Amino acid sequence: MAFRRDDRAVLIAGETSTRKACTALQLNAPTADLGDAVQPGGLFHTLPTALDRPLLFVAGGVPLHRDGCLIGAIGFGGGAPDQDHGFASAAAESLNR
Repeated sequence: MAFRRDDRAVLIAGETSTRKACTALQLNAPTADLGDAVQPGGLFHTLPTALDRPLLFVAGGVPLHRDGCLIGAIGFGGGAPDQDHGFASAAAESLNR
């Protein structure tokens, strides 16, 4: 497990990035794909507040797999959701090489 926050990043980016990674890990799905599931009537509507440490359903978390097995997740925060997802996806892809 590792964590790094750039000195220029807003402080909350540390919290959001780790929650995005935890969400992607626990649900084995990119957080960018889960937004509809937490809307009223969605499969995970009450899940964001049901746990001691709430999950975060904002783009930027991506699960990591090796040989078809879930081995971890990566989360990025501090940018726009699409930017965070792009960085997380690129990092995950580079780790799979």
